[in-house]
Amino acid sequence: MSSLRLLNKVIFLLLLPLIILPARGEEEAIDIWKTDSISDEKINEIIIEDNSKNESKLYETIKPVVSNIKEEKNLEKIKQNIFGLFDPEENNLNINMWINSDGKIILEKLNKIDEIKLSKDTEDILLTTLFTNSYSPEKNIEPLIFLDFKSKWLIKNKKNKIIENYLLKNPGLMGQSILVEYLVNEFLSEANVDKACEETKFINTDYQSEYLDLFSIYCLTNENKIEEAQLRFDLLKEKGFENNFYENKINFLLGYLESPDIKVSDKNLFEFYLSHIVNSDFKYEPNERTSKEIWRYLSAANLIYTSETVDIEDEVKINLLEKATSDGSYDSNELFNIYKKIMFNINQFLDIENSYKSLPNFKARALLYQAVLLSDNYDKKMQLILKLNTLFEKDNIGNVALDEIKIILSEIDREEISEKYLDFYDYYLKKEEDDLKKIKFNNNIIHRSKLLKYFIDEKYKVKNLEKDLESVYKKIKKNKDYFFSIQDIILLESLKADGFKIPRKIEKRYSLENLTIPENLINLNEQNEQGLFLLNIVEMVGEDKFVDLDADTLYFIISSMNKFNFKKLRNNIIAKSFPERS
Repeated sequence: MSSLRLLNKVIFLLLLPLIILPARGEEEAIDIWKTDSISDEKINEIIIEDNSKNESKLYETIKPVVSNIKEEKNLEKIKQNIFGLFDPEENNLNINMWINSDGKIILEKLNKIDEIKLSKDTEDILLTTLFTNSYSPEKNIEPLIFLDFKSKWLIKNKKNKIIENYLLKNPGLMGQSILVEYLVNEFLSEANVDKACEETKFINTDYQSEYLDLFSIYCLTNENKIEEAQLRFDLLKEKGFENNFYENKINFLLGYLESPDIKVSDKNLFEFYLSHIVNSDFKYEPNERTSKEIWRYLSAANLIYTSETVDIEDEVKINLLEKATSDGSYDSNELFNIYKKIMFNINQFLDIENSYKSLPNFKARALLYQAVLLSDNYDKKMQLILKLNTLFEKDNIGNVALDEIKIILSEIDREEISEKYLDFYDYYLKKEEDDLKKIKFNNNIIHRSKLLKYFIDEKYKVKNLEKDLESVYKKIKKNKDYFFSIQDIILLESLKADGFKIPRKIEKRYSLENLTIPENLINLNEQNEQGLFLLNIVEMVGEDKFVDLDADTLYFIISSMNKFNFKKLRNNIIAKSFPERS
């Protein structure tokens, strides 16, 4: 038996490259310029969460230590390769968009941006900026650091679909292990081990991750490729690997042990998963230190309390479930079903204003929630929802009730709401899909006229522009009190920037004298620092939507983009900011 295993080991060493990367040699060469656009709808499907203030900064300025020849070769390889998702020409950018920028300034800018909860508008620009195919910045920054930033940003914002696309289009990506580990854990936390194993296809020859080594061996075992798994594990052992917990579990799965050690490890999700699958009588009591990934796995694998099994009098457990729901690790429907099961007497409902204040917080929330469902008076219902929302926020779990409150409010006609509650009502029911609504053109106002079709409709024929401008001008000319707004000026100056000649009779009606562009943006334009310019815009706009910006800010942003010839990005801002929608 030992001789056979020795022979198998020799064969395995010869075939190792094929075992590690079975699919890479069969894939067609990937053209980095041939990119599929990631639609807004797809990006919208990816949930953005986990903005915990306790997390360390995403971007650190520590330079990696080049400790050996392999790492030096990797650095050189990065300098010679381009990693991204979007063709530069798609957004009028350049492959050298970072070449003139100081890496230290880029890092400072990214650190500041990381502290902002970006709107979808600014997040889209940041995504374009970071993932346009281009050479990494090199002044005062190692290319590996910049690549690491991008990976961590994708992970923090849970851009799962984009991560897969990024790995697929960049098979030679250095430092890709952190992304593959993340994807493995995402699917493992959903108790979808087959999909988790499938993600290991993205591992390339440059990966360095013991975690992925161990998980890959398990995947071979799960696929019943026992000999291959054993050989991989033996090789790892020969390199000095020691982990009694893992060795015990994998030897049991390989069939070398009749029974495993049933000790549960929650050191990481994979060890926790192994603890579960080898123990038919598995039990685990989560606590405040239990990781979000393990909470999610417990829920997905039906190993956690439900509304049918939880003790509704156990305040500690309910509080844990509330926190887990807030973290996105427990089903909010289950939590609200638990609230429905908590019993109250009629007097508590009749005197609810005083009753809920004397209860533990979780019971107070349950009482208010039940009262909301029972109330048929809209003002009373709104009053109770506000109190319920305040109680959630008081315990820093405000996002627990978001979806449930939206459902309740969506069943109430806005006209039935008193004016004092309208702001709260509108805040919860605001829709990100507003951009998809039908645009209403108003030819009495330049920046809302059919001239907008040039910026928002790809089918619009430029030859119609002169006729349309003349038609709109005739309308406003009849209005002696018509005042050219900054938005009007932005639209006309953007047409000029694209080479369209504005008739003198129209140019005479407005002035640029009081409109300015910040000096730092002018300097970035003169030095052709495209990437750093876009980071500045992301930082400036931050949490705001473009439609909410003041006219002066819109002017200097769009005027600067005109100077850079960023037509597509500019058109997107105009399309979101200017039209009136039905």
